[in-house]
Formats: sequence, structure tokens, C-alpha cells
Amino acid sequence: MPELELVNGPLDIYWAPTGESFTAIGVTPAGNWLKIGTSGAHNFSEDGVSIISDKNIDYFRGLASGYPRKAFITEANLMVSVSMADLSLSQFRLALNQNTVSSGGGIDHIQMDVGLDVSEIALLVRGTGKSPQFDGGNIQWELPRVVEDGSRDLSFVKGGPVLVELNFVLIYDEGQSNPGGRFVVATA
Repeated sequence: MPELELVNGPLDIYWAPTGESFTAIGVTPAGNWLKIGTSGAHNFSEDGVSIISDKNIDYFRGLASGYPRKAFITEANLMVSVSMADLSLSQFRLALNQNTVSSGGGIDHIQMDVGLDVSEIALLVRGTGKSPQFDGGNIQWELPRVVEDGSRDLSFVKGGPVLVELNFVLIYDEGQSNPGGRFVVATA
């Protein structure tokens, strides 16, 4: 029997407008869900997709002991990051606050000014055949509201593609049944 708990990449990432229903774990994303990278994971660097969950904890320590008596989570973050080798405007717009791609006069263009209001999208990260509990099953992360907060440092060099760093940060949404997103694993 294979060691299902040993999971690796690649993962695919899809985005949609906030409020879009998440696709069931065994169904190919459709509707308004669009794959990030023209060729999906084939456009991601070998560093893969990173899913980062971190938190800050503050401790109360009483005068009579050096040990903590109570812990408080003061900050928490969930981030998805990837380096995308795809400079097509339909993909690069993800790094530019969802700016619209305009066409006319034989050219396509996009505004570089990202404005002051941050655009939000929904994110679905899918590992096809990566379930740690069911041979051939999928895993996915469902994030109902994220913003992209990566920095642009496009390096045009000989011998390698330009990489667009995308860093999506979860925005907690108490109006959702899973306000901090959820991780789904196929078990059958």
C-alpha cells in the first residue's frame, strides 16, 4: 500500500470573484474559476506553491513565576505564495490589483497604477490525486477572501524566465461559514 500521508506537489491555483461557490473536491473547477498561470502549475517555478500559516502569541506571566499562566493569539495569517513564469496580461493583472486588460489599435495594455483600494478575490488551491487519506483523491484549500500583496521585482535575465511573485493573504470573513478558509481532504 502506498504511503498516502507523504504528499508532494504540484498544486494548481484557481481564482474567482468573492462570493463564488467553491467547486466540490472531486470536480474540475468551472464557472467563474480561472486557473492561475496560462498552463497552470507548468507556469510555476520549481519552488512550488507555499501555504503559510503563522501566528503571534503573547503570554501573561504572573509576578510569582517566570512561567506563562495564559497565552493569547494576537495575530494570525494564512498566505499562499507562488512564483509564476507567465507575463501574459491576463495573468499579470493578478499582481496589479485586478486591473482590466484593454485592447485596441492592435495592442493590449494594462494600467500599472494599482490605486488605493485593494481588490479581493476567492482562491482555491487544488492538489489532484494528493489526498493523504484516499488513493487518487484530491486535497484543496478554500479561501473565500484574499488580497494579493506581493512586491514586483521583475528580473529580465539571460537563461531564465521572468517570475512574477504572487502572495495571497487571507482576509477573515465572519460572514462565511468558514471565515478563515478551510482545508478539504478526499476520504472516499
